[in-house]
Amino acid sequence: MPDRNLLWKLWRATMSGFLPLLAVVCLRDALDDGLSRSLVADLVLAPVVWALFSPLAALYVYAALARRARGTGIPVTADALAATRGRLFPARAARRLRAGLVGSARAFDVTDGEDALELRWRPFRGRHAVTGALTVDEASGGARVRLHADEGLTNMPGRRRAVAFVALCETARLGEEA
Repeated sequence: MPDRNLLWKLWRATMSGFLPLLAVVCLRDALDDGLSRSLVADLVLAPVVWALFSPLAALYVYAALARRARGTGIPVTADALAATRGRLFPARAARRLRAGLVGSARAFDVTDGEDALELRWRPFRGRHAVTGALTVDEASGGARVRLHADEGLTNMPGRRRAVAFVALCETARLGEEA
């Protein structure tokens, strides 16, 4: 069952992403037809139609996020849209996770400091990246990954809005496989 809070947030983000296109379509109709009764009906009906179709786009984004999280144990909730995400990995995965992050083609600007491994991670194959750090708890031996998306990414529509969540799912797979 999909998380309703996440679907509501995705719907609002999708609808706001469609607003510029909706404004262009309505403006084009106004310039082509002039002020008429059909134009007023179109201006009232068009946002309603867009509001009904945008949940399909929100469901698509939800399904894409659920597919990314499948098998990682990370729940797909409204927190998926948070700019900062973190996860604690067991001690047996710490070494694999560190090796996977250093050797991954998606990681760049990797700095191995005394306390933490700092890096930038490309969750999508484009130029956008999140900033992250891997720290190891000395007492338990567990590894904590903390990822943070910059403001430009979290304001984007669709899956890019959940960029830290996607990056966390990808690093979780590294901890399991690497």
